[in-house]
Amino acid sequence: MNRTSVVAAALLASSCSSGAQYAQAIVALVDVSGTYADQRPEVVGVIRKGLLPKLTPGDTLIVIRIGSESYTRANVEASVTLDVRPSRANAQKLALASALDTFSHKPMRTAHTDIRGAMMLGAEYLRETNAGRRTMVIFSDMEEDLPRGVKRDMAPDELRGVRVLAMNVKRLGPDNANPMAYRARLANWEKQLTSHGAREFKIVLEPEKLADLLDEG
Repeated sequence: MNRTSVVAAALLASSCSSGAQYAQAIVALVDVSGTYADQRPEVVGVIRKGLLPKLTPGDTLIVIRIGSESYTRANVEASVTLDVRPSRANAQKLALASALDTFSHKPMRTAHTDIRGAMMLGAEYLRETNAGRRTMVIFSDMEEDLPRGVKRDMAPDELRGVRVLAMNVKRLGPDNANPMAYRARLANWEKQLTSHGAREFKIVLEPEKLADLLDEG
């Protein structure tokens, strides 16, 4: 390889690295277990209105199902990294929106809820993007219920540098009688996730605020 080729390759690598630094990657974890499975049309609406419009060329969005055993690539419902060409990126957004609409109407309900398995899979995808901003948005009641024999232990740095936003956390029946149970459940998740490297764990009550929170990076 001559000197000109070496310089060109170095510039290309530098450009790609710089582009990744300014890109954002978002993983949306969607609970399809128990009663939360009924929330899918609403969840897809939030993703379409709150996440898709925030993506620009170079950004990545991955949608992963939270089911009985979530740590499997088979649980990836949709994945896209937007092309640098705006026209192509818009076409990708339309295709993803269509795939999400199909997902929202699929008959699907799992018996157990493997939240950490989905988080671990999502964290791997986020690391792979090398994006400068990495966010995990969770749509769930945050009540984990692992099948017998399934174990989930996250690495100390599993979520390093990742913002975790819990969106549309559905309250369980007992939560209405004892709100402290709901608050304690979320406080436990915050303690657990930040101890595994998450930049923050934030509850989002209003779907309209999700887009603004993404801008905060």
